[in-house]
Amino acid sequence: MAERRPAQVCDRCRVKRVKCDGRRPKCGKCERAGAECSVSVRLKRRTTPRGYIEPTEELIQQLTQELESARDQLQLLSAREEGLHETITSQKKEIEQLRELVTAPRPGGYTAHGERDSNGSVVAHLGRLVLGDGNSEFFAGSTTGVHFVLSAQQLYQTTFSSQEHFPECLFRLHILRPSGSPVAFEQPISVASCLGDVHLTSGNSFESLRNHLRNVGVVAVRGAFDKYQQCWGILYPVLLSKQFLDAFDDTINDTWTTSMEPHLRVPFLLQVYALIALESIHGNTAATESGRLSYHLDTILSNLLGQMPCRGDILSLQGLILYLLYLQMTSQHSLAVRVCGMVVRLAQSLGLHRHTRRFKHSPGESELRRRIWWSVYVLDVQSSILYGLPRNIQAADTDTDLPTNTDYDDMHSDQLSYPLPGETTHIEPFLQYVNLTQILSRCLEQMYTTTNRRGGVAKIFRLQRELDLWKQNAQSSLPNIARTGEFIQTKMHNINNNTTAYNAVEHPDIISLWLFILGELATMLIHRPALTFGQQEPQFADSLRSCREATTRLILAFELASEASFAPCIWPSGHHLVFQSGLMLLYDRWVQSPVQRSGISSEPDTLPKLTQVVITLLSRSAAHLDERVGSGRPRSPSTTDTIESLRQASSYLHYLCTRTLERQGDSCSWPLLSQCSMENPIPHTSPIVTDIHSLTGQGQPTPLPDYSSSLWAPLSIDEINQMEIFELTDPLLIPWEN
Repeated sequence: MAERRPAQVCDRCRVKRVKCDGRRPKCGKCERAGAECSVSVRLKRRTTPRGYIEPTEELIQQLTQELESARDQLQLLSAREEGLHETITSQKKEIEQLRELVTAPRPGGYTAHGERDSNGSVVAHLGRLVLGDGNSEFFAGSTTGVHFVLSAQQLYQTTFSSQEHFPECLFRLHILRPSGSPVAFEQPISVASCLGDVHLTSGNSFESLRNHLRNVGVVAVRGAFDKYQQCWGILYPVLLSKQFLDAFDDTINDTWTTSMEPHLRVPFLLQVYALIALESIHGNTAATESGRLSYHLDTILSNLLGQMPCRGDILSLQGLILYLLYLQMTSQHSLAVRVCGMVVRLAQSLGLHRHTRRFKHSPGESELRRRIWWSVYVLDVQSSILYGLPRNIQAADTDTDLPTNTDYDDMHSDQLSYPLPGETTHIEPFLQYVNLTQILSRCLEQMYTTTNRRGGVAKIFRLQRELDLWKQNAQSSLPNIARTGEFIQTKMHNINNNTTAYNAVEHPDIISLWLFILGELATMLIHRPALTFGQQEPQFADSLRSCREATTRLILAFELASEASFAPCIWPSGHHLVFQSGLMLLYDRWVQSPVQRSGISSEPDTLPKLTQVVITLLSRSAAHLDERVGSGRPRSPSTTDTIESLRQASSYLHYLCTRTLERQGDSCSWPLLSQCSMENPIPHTSPIVTDIHSLTGQGQPTPLPDYSSSLWAPLSIDEINQMEIFELTDPLLIPWEN
């Protein structure tokens, strides 16, 4: 602050009107001028110098700002204190509710679970161990339907006041091996010289395989390649005709002068024999010859896989993808999971997961890399859905753009031609396939993770909106999908008309039918987690209705695809999806009132007919496998187990539907199903239902299943839903620590 000066001025400074410093006996100006300094008039008031006013105002303003800031902080602290009080109060109420839920009796378990989840919409799911290949333990996640089957079992026990458990085979239908091979074969003479096991393990294996390909001929290999392009190649366009045919000519015509060069031909040999194997699986060959050929091709492919070169390239990745498709068709689950992991890591090591602008490739090679990457992406997501396993590819780790909508056959093309408006390219179904797979990947990420289970209602809404948008785009770009949907809708309306319901009709193309099936499967995967909410929540009823409608369309779509041997073997399709579609209809009926079935009481009941379709599909698959393997021949354990499981699943579904209709007084609409041909379970298997005629009796007890010693007794829904979400060391989840 400035020093305060006197306010009195001298007479000379007042007359001259200059500033006076007020010093005495002389001011500064008078002293410098040598003049007399006198004061004749003294001021009677005291003035304040201006130098004191400005700092004081600044200080007042600063103090005012500090006061306002302190008031704001005080209000913020008060608001935080009130929020903490509210949080503590709500937590106390929640703790009291949980204590009441633990101590109160729960007859069904669903209402209590719904009260717990009403605020957070927590998705409950369970993964468990089932018996896989060779009676080894195989993890099955929630996408396989194990939690839904367990929920249906709990609801069935509550509805019918029963203590019986579902057969164990219902939890492992997704890992059956319907394409099992006989134990031993008589080696066919026509291919003995080049397909013998001795040659496959000797140093001349490459020359033996090349001689065999020369005997097969270019025409046969070209035919296998064309069949792949017409079917599998639409969903997995990883081969180009020019490169494949040129490589085949080089393989059978060139002379291998060094020991290293034949070893580098293994990836292409894997491609060729994988194509031949895919063609021979469901060809027109006789059953015996087809089995022998499949046996030898499987041996050849296994040996080629073991002799793959250590260095990875595009050729090796193409061969592994084709081999993985063969493992799909033959249901070799354990090996398929391992090969799928190899395919993903090899694709990432080649940089296919990064954008093509980061590398200097020709337009044709860049386009091939994009197609191969998204084929690997589809395989990874589909395997995760089928087996209930975590994904290997995360969306945050890739920035590769989608393939270009163009047709070309040369990897070294410098220019790519684009279609004219209204034209449909060969790659268009693959683009829609990838877009739908991306939605399924987000569904796995948001609805089926181990810890991120809250906010299920909002997630279901967003995912369903994305799926609806995909259906609109797919139907506009691929009209056959729209026609497939209209055809199935017509069958659903005519399902109770015996003259038109199941007449022989022209099947739609298999690719459109498969995309339609996958779209309905996506609907079920999006909405089925909401069935773990309480029944009083609105989302439970909405999702149950969506699941019922989706499974109805799935049943009719699988009926159309039953004669085609292609669609039921693609990941993530299978017999488990057929059975769970029928079980979903019964689940919906058990949830509804037995007297008034909301919205359908005045319409014809479609449950008997739809269940009849499911039972027929399962029984027909068992009979077809039994006939294809042949009677009186030694069978592999996997084939016997598959036939037993399919027959047991169809019989038990018949039993559940019979009890449901008898309980609701609808037995008059059920005789048509009782007259359909049912397969009796194979003896000496201790099934749940040993005789289909014993199912007609009401209230007959069913023995408990004989669970394997490597598994644990099934948990109830109450026990599962009461598990802590983050308690990963719970002994209920790790049975071998008991």
